[in-house]
Amino acid sequence: MLFFFYGTLMDDELRGALAGAKDATLRITPGTLLNHRRCRARFGNYPVVIPQPGGRLSGLFVEGVDAHLALWIAHYEGPGYVPARVSAVDHAGQRLRPWAFMPLTRQDASREPWDLQAWQRHDKPAVRRLMQNWLLHVDGGRPLALDAPWLSRRRLWAAVRLGNDQPRPNPHLGLTGCSPIHADDEGLGAAAE
Repeated sequence: MLFFFYGTLMDDELRGALAGAKDATLRITPGTLLNHRRCRARFGNYPVVIPQPGGRLSGLFVEGVDAHLALWIAHYEGPGYVPARVSAVDHAGQRLRPWAFMPLTRQDASREPWDLQAWQRHDKPAVRRLMQNWLLHVDGGRPLALDAPWLSRRRLWAAVRLGNDQPRPNPHLGLTGCSPIHADDEGLGAAAE
């Protein structure tokens, strides 16, 4: 399945810890989410995207997400986020409809932009400690405390049934030998373009 990450999972280390061995099989390329803007949450330093006509924000296309990893992502995102189709473009201008975990409400968004690099400096260590704690409590590869709500699980299973129904983003990156983008590359720390 094709996903679009626009927040903390753009961080290579965090995404790798969440995905485990699956991370090596993911294809990650740059993209732009359309008609949204990224804000800092009112009560924490994590991103909340809200609709904004004409808005554009940078992020990552993540190809190769399977049902198992999607469940882990849902657990990580928590009950306030559900998978939804979004409109995004790759660097060649190809329009795609990947899945992204979107907030259930706009109420949590502040007016401040969210910045990945600031989050990495100040909040990432605490998130890594929390993640390591719940990664210790797994059963058969699934989180024990599954706080993915029924709507998330229902949409994930619908996505699994659809399979890979989107064209490959940035196919030129795979053909020219360019290395995949990394979250610390210039431009991804900015809240919006």
